[in-house]
Amino acid sequence: MGEIGKIREFKDKDCIVVMERNEACQKCGACSKGLQSSEMIIQAENLCEAQIGDEVEIYLEQENFLKAVMILYGIPLISLFVGIGAGYLVSNLLSLDDYKEAVAIIFGAFFIGITYLAIRKKEHIFKNGGYKPKAIKIVNEIK
Repeated sequence: MGEIGKIREFKDKDCIVVMERNEACQKCGACSKGLQSSEMIIQAENLCEAQIGDEVEIYLEQENFLKAVMILYGIPLISLFVGIGAGYLVSNLLSLDDYKEAVAIIFGAFFIGITYLAIRKKEHIFKNGGYKPKAIKIVNEIK
């Protein structure tokens, strides 16, 4: 069973769903929004043809969820480490012994920035690739 949320509005072909943060989500702290409110707003495909006010079950395939986590967190983390390594390598090649850490930090920040820009540029591929949550079933229909 997926999470339950209430449809607030529609945006294009998708529905905007308000959900209560579950306990695991509140403790995660991965996003700053988790600290601000007990509700979470997501955009989902409306497969069950629900209307505004309906409570729906939201589903995201586990495999796609793990891929999305890897894209958003794993790839940038790897690029950060590669950037730090490249920074140390460059500082050694240029004999910048006093500035090794600074060069490594700058390279790491540069690499992670480029990675996030690349992910952002390819976001349209991810939106069409099954990474979007889906409203699959009306749980409580508003009449």
